Amino acid sequence: MTALLPKIRQERKSIVEAVAQLFQETNEFLSATTANRNAQAQKQAEELQAFHKQLEQTSQEFLAETAQERIAKAQKQAEELQAFRKQLEQTSQEFLAATAQERIAQAQKQAEELQAFHKQLEQTSQEFLAETAQERIAKAQKQAKELQAFRQDLFVSIFGVSL
Repeated sequence: MTALLPKIRQERKSIVEAVAQLFQETNEFLSATTANRNAQAQKQAEELQAFHKQLEQTSQEFLAETAQERIAKAQKQAEELQAFRKQLEQTSQEFLAATAQERIAQAQKQAEELQAFHKQLEQTSQEFLAETAQERIAKAQKQAKELQAFRQDLFVSIFGVSL
């Protein structure tokens, strides 16, 4: 059994060396893997940070461009609205001026018609009054003659003498 002991010691030593070597290789593998993963994580973090920075810059540029477009569009709409308001004012002024002219012309025409009607009414009234006056004068003269004749007839019938 003594001859086995050195062999067992030798095997034990070999196993311990193999385990130590395996432990060392495992540690080296784990260290290399950890270093690779750390480097990969660092690289991904840098890429992610660069992507985030690029995304922020692109977003800012997009928002600035969109804001400029909106401002330009708003200015254009304001100009169009101002032009429309100006045109509407001008059209309204022209319409009001035309309407005023029409009303003035219509009022003048009505005044002329009213003046002509008044003149015609005055003339008709004068003619009527003149005609009526002549009829009254003729009637009064006729009545005066009849009254004169009646008086004369009455005087003759009462006194028997003619005047």
